[in-house]
Amino acid sequence: MASLFITLLQVLEYIIIADALLSWVVPSNEQFPRSVTSQIAEPLCAPFRKLLGPERTGGFDLSPLIALIVLRLMRGMLARALGG
Repeated sequence: MASLFITLLQVLEYIIIADALLSWVVPSNEQFPRSVTSQIAEPLCAPFRKLLGPERTGGFDLSPLIALIVLRLMRGMLARALGG
């Protein structure tokens, strides 16, 4: 069960990366496939965007990077807690 949660965290990381890359090619988050990735990634990135928005970082949206770091830390802590 715990390995399923670790895998889910890793899939979320991939979705955030895919959404960030797709945002360069498909700027509108209403077009497929970005509509799917942004529906999943946006709730994960939004809290970090509120704290450290692009207007504070010279126009760069660092929220996906911060969300990835948090997910990676969570996955690592869970893996260590389970002894794997």
